[in-house]
Parts: sequence; structure tokens; C-alpha cells
Amino acid sequence: MNKKKVFSGVLAASILASVPLSSAHAVSPKWVNVNVSEEKDGSLFNSENYDFMKFSVIGTKLAEIEKQSNRVKVEVKGTSAVGNPLYVVTIADPGAHGKFGKFQALRKQMFKNPEKAQDWIAKNQDFKVPIMINGSIHGTEFVGSDAVMQLIERFATQNDEETKEILDNNILIFNVVQNPDGRLDATRFNGEGIDLNRDFITQSQPETQETVSLIKEWNPMVFLDTHGYVKNYAPNKQGLIEPCTPPHNPNYEYDLYQKWANDQAAAMEAEIMGDKALYTGALYQKMEGTYIPQRDDSAGWDDYPPIFTPMYAMYHGAYGHTLEAPTNDEDGVRWMYNAIMGALKYATENKDEMITDQIEMFKRGINFDHPFHEEGYFPKAYVLPVNENDPTVTNKAVNHLIKNDIEVEQASQAFTSDGKTYPKGTYIVPMDQAKAGLANTMLWDGEDITDDTPAMYDISA
Repeated sequence: MNKKKVFSGVLAASILASVPLSSAHAVSPKWVNVNVSEEKDGSLFNSENYDFMKFSVIGTKLAEIEKQSNRVKVEVKGTSAVGNPLYVVTIADPGAHGKFGKFQALRKQMFKNPEKAQDWIAKNQDFKVPIMINGSIHGTEFVGSDAVMQLIERFATQNDEETKEILDNNILIFNVVQNPDGRLDATRFNGEGIDLNRDFITQSQPETQETVSLIKEWNPMVFLDTHGYVKNYAPNKQGLIEPCTPPHNPNYEYDLYQKWANDQAAAMEAEIMGDKALYTGALYQKMEGTYIPQRDDSAGWDDYPPIFTPMYAMYHGAYGHTLEAPTNDEDGVRWMYNAIMGALKYATENKDEMITDQIEMFKRGINFDHPFHEEGYFPKAYVLPVNENDPTVTNKAVNHLIKNDIEVEQASQAFTSDGKTYPKGTYIVPMDQAKAGLANTMLWDGEDITDDTPAMYDISA
């Protein structure tokens, strides 16, 4: 551990002040009309070329659904890199909409007094947990947003027992098309040529920033990220559902995550395999299950880099899963729909225990208690000195940390740590906080894992 970053002294509360987030980032949402004639038919990325839902009709369709149902709230939460609207749909039992403040209060309690939050949950069974479904972060992986639209319509309008039970226990947040630029242009990337699913630490793009804001706002218990296309990755196993192979980023409280993630993945697989009508194409006829990396493999599909959407959500306590449909067609949409339904049913059946363990992650951070980490792995705090001649870099870093729900304090007088004196105004990131894992993964020096694994899925710099 870099000794310059370890804060081993004791700071009196009187010398610290919380740091407000700069308001310079507040921007009113603007969006442009979509020219239908510019949209491309079929997928230029995949051979199936099925008739996916064009982005230009999604806004109109969502407005129609909202008119039909008092369960639905449709919002535009900012715009993409080139000005396309970012639609967010919240679905809950009508009586719950007026109680969102209550749910927000519970989440605040999770970060300030997690024991009290756990006690409240044990005594109150009538509560709802937020679950977030992210639609098609890669523009050519069309099936995700198509499945999301079908699920929105179902939960907005249907009244079967399964639908009602899920709505009795959950608030559903759909990030409908996370990459509208890519969907319009039939490309993996957004309008700036950025792979958004590699941007979740840097957060350089407006689409990423919007998703981070949603995760902060709701702190979902489960986060599902829709992708494609994985087929023939393992014998007769089509599609993919995380959790991942090792190596796992050591900044997770991974024991609490995998306690539920493995069984939730199996529940998603069971829901897919239970849909016998799905087996229409040759690929699906030979399907004997879904590739679950942690169960079915030893390396090659890891969750180490914090740049991926579900991996980032895990630092906010979510049980995060990437879902990779096998095909880019109606069967792929059906696979994705079933996978999400399996996750929703599992979360509904286990919500009390799952949210209790989610809060346990925050409690460990606040109590500086990390039972599966070596002693000294987490520093007591990070010190971020300010260069008086050019404070820009430090100020930018502080704002970035605060935007990610990380607590930052500022010394109101000079102090000494490890024999070095720091002036008034120095920033301090205490590590006895709820989201210590996220703070550490943004601030630590990293590690060399060359000898820890024979294969990695992607970059882990």
C-alpha cells in the first residue's frame, strides 16, 4: 500500500467538514427529434436481421402505455451524446408511487444506520425493493430493449397473479434504451464512438452519467444488463448469465454477492428452460442450459474490471448480472424476457434476505469490518492534497467521487498524518463509509494479477 495514501492518524471531528457537490454539472435535458427515414432496417451486426423495434417508435409506444396504466411513470432523463432522449420507465403498484419518499428514506438509513434499517426490514414485511433493468447498452444488441418494452407493457397492463405478486414486492426501473445513438446507427458504440460498457469509472459520456445517477437514486437490489450474443460458448449451452469466473475484484464484498447471485442465475436459467415454446430454431432445439461462467468455467469471463455496468452497480450493493442472449431475433427476445422474469421471481421470493445482505455490505463499510479481506487491505483514509498553484485536478477528482456517492471531507485546519503536515483545505476520503469498496477501487494503486489467472475477458487496467 502506498504510504502516502494511508491515513493512520486520528482526526478530530471538529477539523472536518463535508464537501458539497459542485452544481456546475446541472444541465436541463434537451433532445432532438428522430428522423425515421435515417433508421436502418435489420441489424448490420448480426445475420438474423429480425424486425426489431425502431427507436423512433419507442417514445410514442411508451406514451401510449403510460396513458393506459396508473402504474407507469415515463421520464426523459437527459440525452445521448448526439441529443437523443434517454427514456426511463418506473413501474410500481399505484399505491406505491406516493410512497417513494419512504423508500428513499429507507435507503438513506442503509448508509447512515444500517443496523436500524435491517431491524426495520425484519419487522416490516410490506415493503418494496427497487430492481433496475438496463436496455441494450450496445446499440446492435437489439433484443435487450425489445424484451424491456414487452416487460413494460406486461407490468403496466396485466393482472395475473404472477404480475401482481412481483409488483407487490418490487419497484421496476427500466432504462429503456441505454444507447439510442447505437440503436439508430446500427453500431455497438454511442454517437461519440465510445463503448459505454467500458465507461463506468471514467463516466465520460452522458449516457453513462445518466445510468450512474439512476443507480445512485434507487440503489437497486438487483441490476440486470441486457446484451447479446453468446452461443455455443459451452457444449449445448446457449446464452450467458453471470456471475463470473475468477479473478474477482478484491474491492467487492464478494461472499455476500455470490451467496445470492449463483442461485438467481440458476433461477433465470430454469425460467428459460421452462419455456418449451422457445425451442423453434436449430440452435434452441439442442439447448440444454445456459452458460453460467462461475458454475461452468474456471477463467475467461471475469468480473474484475469495474468499468462494466453490472460490476459498477455491485459497488452500490446490487446483485449485478450481465445477460447475453444467444441470437438476434424473436427467440433471442424471448430468451431475454424469460431470463428477466426468472430474476424478478427469485428476487420476489427472497427479497427480505437479499436486501438484508445488501445492507450488510454497507454495514461492513461503515464499521470498517471486512472479514474476507486481509488486515490493512483497506486504508483508514485517503488524503488528497491540493496544489495551490493548480487545484483543478484535485477538485475534479473530489467532485467525481461525490457524484459516485462517496463521502469526502475537507480539513478545516492543518493536521499531521504519518509524520507529514497537511494544510487546511486538504481533502480526506474516510474509508469507514458505506461504499468503501467503490472508493477504494477508484483510489487504490491496483495490483498485478498476471499470475492469478490464465485468461481474462477484457482489459483490467
